[in-house]
Amino acid sequence: MERILFVVPPNLTFDDFVNPPTNVGTVKLKKSDKPFGSLITDIPLGIISLSAYLKKHLGIASLAADFNIQLLKESEFEFADFRSYFWSCLQSDKFQAFRPTVIAISAQFSPSYHSVIDIAEVSRSLFPEALILAGGNLVTAVYRELFSDTNCIDAICFGEGELPLVELLSATDRQKVIENHASWISREKAMSPGNPFQHCFIEDLDDIPFLDYDILDLDGYQLNPTLSRYSVGDGAAHAMSLMTSRGCPFKCTFCASHQAHGRKMRYYSENRVAEDIDRLIERYGVRSFIIQDDHFMGGKERPYNIVSAIKDRQGSIFFQNALAIYALDKRFLTLLKEAGIHELVLPVESGSARVLKDVMRKPLKLEIVKRVVADCREAGIFTDCNIIIGMPGETKADIAEGREFLKGLYGDWFRVFVATPIPGSEMYDQAASNDYFVINPVNANYKRAVIQTEDWSSEYIQHITYAMNIELNFVHNSNMRLGNYRLALECFEKVLKVKSDHAIAYYYAACCLEHLGDHDMSRQYFERAMECANSDLFWKEYIDMFQIPIYRGTNTSHACLAGPHHA
Repeated sequence: MERILFVVPPNLTFDDFVNPPTNVGTVKLKKSDKPFGSLITDIPLGIISLSAYLKKHLGIASLAADFNIQLLKESEFEFADFRSYFWSCLQSDKFQAFRPTVIAISAQFSPSYHSVIDIAEVSRSLFPEALILAGGNLVTAVYRELFSDTNCIDAICFGEGELPLVELLSATDRQKVIENHASWISREKAMSPGNPFQHCFIEDLDDIPFLDYDILDLDGYQLNPTLSRYSVGDGAAHAMSLMTSRGCPFKCTFCASHQAHGRKMRYYSENRVAEDIDRLIERYGVRSFIIQDDHFMGGKERPYNIVSAIKDRQGSIFFQNALAIYALDKRFLTLLKEAGIHELVLPVESGSARVLKDVMRKPLKLEIVKRVVADCREAGIFTDCNIIIGMPGETKADIAEGREFLKGLYGDWFRVFVATPIPGSEMYDQAASNDYFVINPVNANYKRAVIQTEDWSSEYIQHITYAMNIELNFVHNSNMRLGNYRLALECFEKVLKVKSDHAIAYYYAACCLEHLGDHDMSRQYFERAMECANSDLFWKEYIDMFQIPIYRGTNTSHACLAGPHHA
């Protein structure tokens, strides 16, 4: 029987794990006071779909090693690099006893690039007879680079892997399949000019069995630090991810999801989705579901029916991938609220109409954004607005214009990200062809600017992104301006959970507490704000920029009344 070990590398670089930048959230391990970079611990739906499909058609045995989960579960971390850590893990009794005949590495994010190489080379040493394969969004886009940087990958899958893997692993002459199959990339084929490779998609997604969640350390995914940053976090600690469709028809220049799933929409049937929900409830006792479709709003009534199916089972839903704003009418928002959805991630992306249309090529009008945010507030749904700054073609004037629009939007929270050139996206190709990279793109992490253009430097984008975060979420916090101090306080305290030295979050939390009448706690928070501000000069720039009165003494009431959010 074929024994397949699926491996998911860490989604950040070693340096960003052991020495996280000041402007990112961190986590702490059980026996260490040192902060480490925060890992994304989403359930890897790709590998559990592959495992289920292969078990259906070939009868394989499978095991998974997700290093994002493994790292979070460590009591401490004292390795000099990720390679030595991978070696330590993969030579453990668990994996040695399994004796994999195939090692399949699945990578989605640019910072995983060097870990893919390290895992392949460690695997080649520990399991010399195994067939080593790689796939996923990142690998599909950078296959030439990977083959240039390591000799330890036997083949790379172009796009989705269910059908190509079945054909490869059922063949008596596997090398012949790799050489002739349009979805398998060998070293020799990779060095040929052009890109002759083709996707091999399953058109009827119902042909994929119920996903093989059992190969995962499901308890480990409850440690997900990403969810804790959303208002849904506490209620979705025990949640399961599912995807009800594949593909996305839009052509946003910053996105590369089409590299894996294509642009044509393919769907699980509504009956199949309902069956999967029932199985997740029955088998794992879950009632919270994280929908991870690239484009959930495809189909006229389908989104309504799926939400209703979860609602009818007393389940709760969180859309971690943002929903298409144009489709969020009052009817759908009402249904979401009835289904227990209290928060939506909205892909606003920019407050500049020109950037949306001409730079991002995103089919969204600002008047629709205003309407949806207002409707969400009326429905009692918290709005988490994604913003991207630093697209090639975006100017400083565009950023300033967008900033003013967003200040008047009254979203509940804003996630302001550095525009990141994802391999396989049009943005990446544009940055490469114009020689815009000033930092290796594998070090991009949505908080670090890696490109500069004729309009701005990478330092400017780095600075303005964080300044907008402070301005929109703290200085001009919508809920404070509306007098919703309890909700604003909850948001600030969530920030402090992931960044305990955030001087500005302490200050505005103190202001909320003062308005809520808790003067003693307000004073404690204000004193903590001053401690953090005085111990780390990082905060001084933003305190001075927005004239936040943290340095003016311990009279919390006076400081809060003088705060710029009252202007």
